[in-house]
Amino acid sequence: MNIKSIKPRNLIFALILGVIGFIINCYPIPIFANVQLVLGNTFTIISAVILGPWYALITALLSSTGLMLTWGSPHVYLIFGVEALFIGYSRQKGLYPLYGSALYWLTIGMPLAYLYMNTFSDLPDSHMLFAIIKQSINGLIYASLASLLIVLVPKLWLFNGQSTAKVRRSFNDQVTYFMTLMLTLCLLISALTFNYLFLAKQQTLLQRNLTDTTVHLASATEQYIENHKKVVEYAANFLSLASTNADEWQPMLSKLHNNYPSFITMLIANENAKIVAGSPGAMMLDENNNIKDMSIKDRGYFIEAFHNRRVFVSPVFQGRGFGNDSIVAISAPFYSGNNESNVAGIIEGSLDLRFFSSIDNKNNYGDKELLVLVDENNHIIYATSELGLTEHEEFKYSDDKGLYHISLDVIKLNNLEATSPEYVYTNKKLNNGWRLYVLQPLSPLLKTAETQMFSTFILLIFSLILTSLISRKVCQLLTTPLEIVANQFGQMSNEELKSQVVDENSSIEVFNLYQRLTSSKRALLKQQLELEETVAIRTDELEQANKKLLSLVDEDPLTGLKNRRFAEDKFEAVLDFCLRGEHAITIVILDLDFFKKVNDTYGHLAGDECLRVVSGLLSNEFKRDTDIVARYGGEEFLLILPLSNALKIEQHLNKFKQKLSEVVITSPTDEQQFSVTTSVGAITANASFSNDIDVWIKVADDNLYAAKQQGRNKVIINVINEQATEQKA
Repeated sequence: MNIKSIKPRNLIFALILGVIGFIINCYPIPIFANVQLVLGNTFTIISAVILGPWYALITALLSSTGLMLTWGSPHVYLIFGVEALFIGYSRQKGLYPLYGSALYWLTIGMPLAYLYMNTFSDLPDSHMLFAIIKQSINGLIYASLASLLIVLVPKLWLFNGQSTAKVRRSFNDQVTYFMTLMLTLCLLISALTFNYLFLAKQQTLLQRNLTDTTVHLASATEQYIENHKKVVEYAANFLSLASTNADEWQPMLSKLHNNYPSFITMLIANENAKIVAGSPGAMMLDENNNIKDMSIKDRGYFIEAFHNRRVFVSPVFQGRGFGNDSIVAISAPFYSGNNESNVAGIIEGSLDLRFFSSIDNKNNYGDKELLVLVDENNHIIYATSELGLTEHEEFKYSDDKGLYHISLDVIKLNNLEATSPEYVYTNKKLNNGWRLYVLQPLSPLLKTAETQMFSTFILLIFSLILTSLISRKVCQLLTTPLEIVANQFGQMSNEELKSQVVDENSSIEVFNLYQRLTSSKRALLKQQLELEETVAIRTDELEQANKKLLSLVDEDPLTGLKNRRFAEDKFEAVLDFCLRGEHAITIVILDLDFFKKVNDTYGHLAGDECLRVVSGLLSNEFKRDTDIVARYGGEEFLLILPLSNALKIEQHLNKFKQKLSEVVITSPTDEQQFSVTTSVGAITANASFSNDIDVWIKVADDNLYAAKQQGRNKVIINVINEQATEQKA
């Protein structure tokens, strides 16, 4: 397509379809995970069928921009741009859009999507096939919708582009296609609905299993901690009540440890924080078998138990002296002579964290889950080995779902910036401040969804082939008599034709067709005259439609004002009019102050509302038939005011500036209210000043710049006469 062959009407229609597709693609319909139903591309297919491949490419680029903003991935331009060209060219070759879409995704779309994802995307391999299949099914859905819209809205064919098929199709082909189209659309909608409900049920079951497992394991963990707290507390009470000396503590502690081997170590420290007894006893000796001199004065479990006089369960920390394993300490104070005002020392037991590994391995409450247990400081006490996490380090994760639509909570551990979650999870806070996370990989659920999608895709392809074959056979039975009527009507007598076509097996439709064709011979001339009249009417309607479209080109769609092109085109006529009467012309450029701040603070919808309010006020203030009010671009407006009064124009502009500053604008999204001001640059001069509008605009623009430099919300105007140039501010 070269520039000379571009039809403005077709280009405008392609742009309109692209804008509609862009808006719809900004809000894809979430189904499951990263599966989103994209319907805006329907208008790309319509453009390809009605207008041809190159107009369709324009529509595709606009529509894909909506997906680019939503997904942030430029692959949409490549895949959907190539699709638009393929459908447009296949249409010119006589291929129906649904068949063309199926052929595109099987031969080009799916391989192209795979190459892109494999090269540029961080999508895991386990997710890739799922993403490709869902996109192919999505392509067939919007191709079916586009075909249906084209059938149901015949006026679309008024935009006769370059995609007309070179071979006229038979009635047999058309009926076969429409039957295939309807079956495909019904099957796709039914399959998506079934898959959605099935996956929702699977998510509910998985959530229930995770919740039950979390409650079960949290209860076991709390019971484990509580039991060992009681052991340490009872031992401390025994030391407080019994009349024992320090020499008796070592054998007593060893015996206690033997009874409770789930403590990896135990110790007793005196009031000076010096360890006086420990178990296993060998850990108390150095390499020369001398008793080590060890102090725990800086340990939190000593400080909390000794000074705060309470049973204390520590966060996870790295041991020393008795080993450097990650441990959780349970400590309690004991008193001299059972006098609670005289703390004699503490007894402490270090929990064997391998217990959590044992309950993890023995967990058969649900499917195999992965566990993470963290303390109140979010440091890892225990994590299933498959997760690759390190004990006593901070538990770092991301629970951002991103574009994933899933009712379950999801989490990322290995790559926090990845677009795809790794696990689904539940968590529960224990009564001691710890938190238990129970995870399951997301991939099995995605695999289920992938299987469903793949089955749907295979069933769809099979149904297309089967429906095509059956429909073609049925249509042959229906159309054979019609072909005889069409081919032999002018060559046979009525009796011969009736004997071959109209018998006891003929349908009532064929008989009615025979009767109507017979009567049509007599009314052919009348029909021809009526047809010519109809053609004349249709031609007039097309001319009216073209005029309406041309009028729309001159208007700004957001504000309803005339656009810059219209204003500049009309300037020449205004200039000629004012030259004949030696009248003055005022050119004004207004720019809203700090408009970017409005967009950033209240949103772009509020910015659009602001522009509409300002446009309405301008139209009310400058409403003479000769006044031209136009949107110049962005937040700038252009006024062309013929027959200006040089003595009053500045007052009029200041009056408008004041009115605008008093207008309260309401944001359509959150009802917040705000106001705006404007800076104004203008020039008033006799029409003979210059016949080039750019010269006028340059002076007004310089004044606008000066108004902004002087603090904004100002009007600066040059009143130019033949003797001098006067600047007013």
